[in-house]
Amino acid sequence: MQKGREIKVGVLVLLGGVLLVLGVNYLKGFNPLGNGREFHAVYERIDGLAVSNPVVVNGFKVGQVAAIDFDARGSGALHVTFLIEQPNLQLPDDTKARIVSNDLFGTKAIDLIAGRSVELAQVGDTLPSEIEMGIAESVKQELIPLRQRTDQLIAGVDEILLNLQTVFQDSATQGLPKAFESIQRTMENLESTSRTLDLTVEENRTALNGIVNNMEQLTGFINDQQGNLSNALGNFSQISDSLASLELASTLRKADASIAELNRLLEGLNAGEGSLGKLLKSDSLHDGLIATNKELQFLLNDLYLNPQRYVRVSVFGGKEKRKLSEKELERLQRLIDAELDEREAGGN
Repeated sequence: MQKGREIKVGVLVLLGGVLLVLGVNYLKGFNPLGNGREFHAVYERIDGLAVSNPVVVNGFKVGQVAAIDFDARGSGALHVTFLIEQPNLQLPDDTKARIVSNDLFGTKAIDLIAGRSVELAQVGDTLPSEIEMGIAESVKQELIPLRQRTDQLIAGVDEILLNLQTVFQDSATQGLPKAFESIQRTMENLESTSRTLDLTVEENRTALNGIVNNMEQLTGFINDQQGNLSNALGNFSQISDSLASLELASTLRKADASIAELNRLLEGLNAGEGSLGKLLKSDSLHDGLIATNKELQFLLNDLYLNPQRYVRVSVFGGKEKRKLSEKELERLQRLIDAELDEREAGGN
């Protein structure tokens, strides 16, 4: 009897120990009764991820972390093994295993973010890994622009202080009195110019008043003559209407035709067409007129020297001596020259 109790107690103790081991292993991620699919991911850091931390998809737990070890390649990276206990969950092979914060206490989990690949991940595959930015890093990223602005502001203040220091240095302030003197001289010149302008206006006040009065008189005259100006404008409008009503187009066409005809006539004259064109283009008329003029001069000369050839007046019946005219002398000279030329040619 006593022996049977000892056996029962021993069996209970053994069962309790087995249950304790199974419970501890389950908490560590080992589920001997489960049929989870095993996947892997490699991280540079895990930020507190531990075995038995959940694996979620869209916030729903689908598995847990089974093991965490250093990568076998010795690079210092961490190799995480996790199990997917949902048999109906299909993951594309580009699904990212991102380490995220699971609650406000900072408990980490692996969030599976499905990709767009048509190929499915197989059991034992290593999925791409990511690490969610922590609160400290988020705050740091938000503070970076503020820090840059602060640095720029500090640099601007430093530049202003440096400029002020440069201005108030002894070597720089030596030129300030001269600058103030130059400004004072400029103001004095402006005051002098203003006084000169006032004097000029005062001296020419009468002339300016006369100009203003003349302008007023001119304005009054224009106002008085407004009716006449209106009549003049009306007359001008009537004249323009009359000119517009004239058949200017037909008159201009006739003038163009006349000008064209005159141009054709002038072209014909330049080309030597017709009697007038031949007279303009030929030298025969000019030469004939010159020859006729020369013969007429010879005739007048002969008439003057030998009037008896043309008018015979004899009171006593005597004969007057005949004189040679210039024409006859010219002919005689030509005959003598020709005879001399023949003799010279014969002598040679």
